[in-house]
Amino acid sequence: MAEGCCGKCSKFMLFVFNLIFWLAGIGLLAFGIWLRLDNDIAKIVSLDLPWFYNATYVLMGVGGFTMIMGFLGCCGAMKENKCMLTTYTICLGLVFIAEIAGGVVAFVYRNNLNAWVDEAFTGVLDSKKIEALTNDTRDAITTLQTQFTCCGLTSPDNWADPSAQTVCACPTADLGTNKCEDVGGTQYRLSCVDELKLYLEQNIIIVGAVALGVAAVEVFGIIFACILLRQADKETSGIA
Repeated sequence: MAEGCCGKCSKFMLFVFNLIFWLAGIGLLAFGIWLRLDNDIAKIVSLDLPWFYNATYVLMGVGGFTMIMGFLGCCGAMKENKCMLTTYTICLGLVFIAEIAGGVVAFVYRNNLNAWVDEAFTGVLDSKKIEALTNDTRDAITTLQTQFTCCGLTSPDNWADPSAQTVCACPTADLGTNKCEDVGGTQYRLSCVDELKLYLEQNIIIVGAVALGVAAVEVFGIIFACILLRQADKETSGIA
């Protein structure tokens, strides 16, 4: 068993960190399932955004893997099992490397997401007005407008008559500002593409901060696991 203050502290901290990991894994898995099954989101995804579901599958996979990692870490810490701790340390190190690589890729291709959304939404319209599209597509667009309080896919004039859409009306307080678009002398809310871009820009810092926080926890998890492994090796050597 781990001896001394350092060993006991490492054991306790590793257990706490991995309990958090396990709970986070449950949260990620549940969030991924909700995104995959939510009817309103399904309508939006039908607007030529099938890659979104690939992202939800990745999210569910990460959640499930995180739960397994948390279980291994908790059991390894409580039982001081060298096999569990070694497996946990190696897997956590690989996850950390993958996160760094994923962060680099996301940074390099961060501007491509806007282009993909633009291309998808333009393809949905196919030079037509929204009124000329199928009922299901119009329903999906109105759902998207409600979710993001926007007007049209790429522009309010995607509608032949944007004034018929209650969500399109530009609030009086925003008239004459960059929060609305001028179409034919009348101001309407920004397009859904513009609102999605603003949403991503406003939340990218939060996403980055959370990613850095998770990476920091992983580093500490690796350190505490290594301390316990070293302590176990010392005890094994002492017995021998």
